[in-house]
Amino acid sequence: MQTMTKGLKINDKIVHTTWGGGYIRNITTKHVAEEAIECYEIELLLNTSRVFVPKANLDVADVRLPGTKAENKKAIEILRGRKGRLANDWKSRVTFLKNRLEQGTLKVYAQTVKDLRSGYLDDTISSTERKIYCRAYDLLASEIALIRDCDIADAHKYIENQLSD
Repeated sequence: MQTMTKGLKINDKIVHTTWGGGYIRNITTKHVAEEAIECYEIELLLNTSRVFVPKANLDVADVRLPGTKAENKKAIEILRGRKGRLANDWKSRVTFLKNRLEQGTLKVYAQTVKDLRSGYLDDTISSTERKIYCRAYDLLASEIALIRDCDIADAHKYIENQLSD
């Protein structure tokens, strides 16, 4: 995973590990409890929402630079590969998947999509697992869109093509 630098500027690509990939659209000041806080304003690809990340807290915020083309290639290998073995116990499986997704890496997004894909399509996973799958899929698509310089719809098509090969 690429480390975050403080020298970010408008239109730089960035990934928020909770909300997905996007672009820094503004550097603005927010007033919180009468304190002026300088923030990066991130426009997300998934829903054009905006997230504000304080510049001073960038090193502890859930943001990072997008993966590299090599990391994208590894994610595609995961999507084309075999799914991992998950616990039979629902509670253990969901806990594992949630904890894994919190790592916030392209590889983790791809592995989660791969592991839950067949259950999602067959409607044999729980509603909680479906939510985890959808979140991983969207996070994966938003980051792939940044890496490949395409829109989110094209990133979704790209993922579908990789999964169907």
